[in-house]
Amino acid sequence: MSRIKKTLIVLFVALGLSSCEILTQVAQMANFANCTFDLNSVNQIQMLGVNLSKGMTKSDLNAAQLLTLANAIMNKKLPVTFNVNLNVKNPNAIPASMAKMDYILSLNGKQVVSTTLNKGISVPANSSNTISIPITTDLFQLFSGESTDAIVNLAFKLAGASSEPVNVGLKVKPYISINSQQLAYPDYISLNKELK
Repeated sequence: MSRIKKTLIVLFVALGLSSCEILTQVAQMANFANCTFDLNSVNQIQMLGVNLSKGMTKSDLNAAQLLTLANAIMNKKLPVTFNVNLNVKNPNAIPASMAKMDYILSLNGKQVVSTTLNKGISVPANSSNTISIPITTDLFQLFSGESTDAIVNLAFKLAGASSEPVNVGLKVKPYISINSQQLAYPDYISLNKELK
């Protein structure tokens, strides 16, 4: 029996669960250990309220958008929102589910956000599911030591503009809910994707 399963059984016994409940919850958590996670894509990118479509560059902005961007640069604020899409494939004969998920996202090695997705997620048996993780950040605050052009170009790189790739790192930690208590998976699952 794996260390993870032994640890979970001890926790469940301490919570006073029956052996049937213990086995069911251990199976749920073990299922996530057997699932494959893939950082699939980044989409719905918005910079200063402008939707950045795939391959869009700064030269595609209209005069009003360029003025808004110039103002943001003067104020050293560049709010960006986007979704990180995580594919979870469950090869097991029973569903895998979780109550919530902690996640840490980084761009080019710099941590962007560390928070929780408070949403129950289920992946059917022998199937897959895509989890969309919403991200909101300010690129100027994150990359304050870099040039203005590099910071602005990063937003367009996320949208797939032809330039140097962006490395997106994601760490996820699933939780299951038992008797109104939430128990975390023992370790973070680490994923990386290079957006070109």
